[in-house]
Amino acid sequence: MFARCRLFVALLASLTVLAAAEPELHVRSGLPQLAARASAASGELRVAYFGGSITAAEGWRPLTTAHLRARFPKLTVTEIPASLPGTGSDLGACRLGYDALRHRPDLLFIEFAVNDAATPPARIERTIEGIVRQTWRANPRTDICFVYTVSTPGLADLQAGKFPPAARAMETVAAHYGIPSIHLGVEIAARVTVGTLDFKAAAAPATADPARTFSLDGVHPTPAGHAIYFNVIERSLPELLSAPSTAPHAFPPPLHADNWEHAALRLFADLAPAGDWTQLALDDAQLRGATKHLLPPVWRATKPGASVTFTFHGRRFGLLGIASPDSGEFRVTVDDLPPVTDTFFDSYVSPTFCRQRSWFYPQELADGPHRVRVEHIGTALDKIAIKAKAGRPAVGDAQPYAAHHLTLGGALILGSVAP
Repeated sequence: MFARCRLFVALLASLTVLAAAEPELHVRSGLPQLAARASAASGELRVAYFGGSITAAEGWRPLTTAHLRARFPKLTVTEIPASLPGTGSDLGACRLGYDALRHRPDLLFIEFAVNDAATPPARIERTIEGIVRQTWRANPRTDICFVYTVSTPGLADLQAGKFPPAARAMETVAAHYGIPSIHLGVEIAARVTVGTLDFKAAAAPATADPARTFSLDGVHPTPAGHAIYFNVIERSLPELLSAPSTAPHAFPPPLHADNWEHAALRLFADLAPAGDWTQLALDDAQLRGATKHLLPPVWRATKPGASVTFTFHGRRFGLLGIASPDSGEFRVTVDDLPPVTDTFFDSYVSPTFCRQRSWFYPQELADGPHRVRVEHIGTALDKIAIKAKAGRPAVGDAQPYAAHHLTLGGALILGSVAP
């Protein structure tokens, strides 16, 4: 009896904390353009989903699209899937135009809180603000909704009644621009706290109870977890549609003058290559597992000395490459600064899992013109050791990792490419 009373007191205390927590929904300016479209007799509603693997999965995204189609049967609802696994809002700010805005969305869901968990909040504010300002510069009538998901590092914060740091940084931007936000993890934390949901399967996946298991890895929801995420969105929509104004969204002065509004992807074809480069077919073995519908044309250098050169005006740049078993090292030289050497290879790579990956120059440059040269250097990496150090599954066959190539899709520019 005493043990039961103690459990009841603990649950009551947990519920009290959650009741005083940050609410899961901030309506702010709502979704006025969606409300206006909903009252139309006919037309198209273009909905873009922009985030990482949680949104790319066949989960809350298609459930939401199906709900919009059922709720607004007079509209043709077109889904724009623009989510790229394993990427954050910094690459997001650079690829937004190519992957989402060129498809002219009427509604843009933005989900990067989990993938930005290790990013400094000050940087998140600038990248997310850049995404907002790019969107409304392209079309001030596009509705934006921030969606926050949860992984293991953020669960304790939610159970303590506060948003994790990445979501708090995004909330700063949302409040400044009047953008609505939904934290899907608040409901998850509440259920975990009262014991009706297991955040991560403690047993082997095959023996986990699918009805009460949120995730198998502490990050990616199960079908049951995605259903909870969708239910939160479904119950939030009526309030988001209650916004009275249908005028273009207000475009206030920037929160940060150095935000990423002018970030962009410059495709490989817009750079100046030298040496042997070959464009890859989509069925190339080194693209297995990559998100093909978001893959720009990519080019591979197999011989050391192959390079690309470009000039840009700005203060920061990066590269968009492919992390694959054949990834090798590259050298980047900016102006007269000492060269920097790195690789797109990491411990997640396998013969069946390759992906787009961003690389950013490690220091911010003086704002102005810069000349960049990227060279494939072909040095051998101990890829098996890299995987072993990170505790990734042992490699059965080392042969797929034997080559050392460089595969690029383009340059990531915070500024503008010089003519």
